[in-house]
Amino acid sequence: MIPTRASLPDDAAEWGQTNVSLPRLKNDSPSSCPETIDEIMAYIRLESSDVDDAKGERLSFLRTALVEKDQYWLWRYMESNDSECYVVFRIKADGSSDLGLSETNGLAPEHYLLADYYNEIYWP
Repeated sequence: MIPTRASLPDDAAEWGQTNVSLPRLKNDSPSSCPETIDEIMAYIRLESSDVDDAKGERLSFLRTALVEKDQYWLWRYMESNDSECYVVFRIKADGSSDLGLSETNGLAPEHYLLADYYNEIYWP
């Protein structure tokens, strides 16, 4: 069971002390993601500060997760300026999907996924 939003600090950047354990999807691999690596990299080229210099070798798969009924795939992307970012693909319970990239702001992967689930990813 995930923490309720009300039980968490107001600022997601302060969630680091909260114990979060998220189950992985049965197929815990990037190949199980509906988006291909080529599609993920195309998105990174649009959204990261690297633009056309984005390199696939700076992308590493971290994990999948099930948060309530939403499915997640999470990667780490290191920009050429050494900024650490997360790339997340989410399939919501209603079947819609999102792809996002943002800096980690020091959040562990599980905290970041929880912040995404609660729509608390607001930093650039």
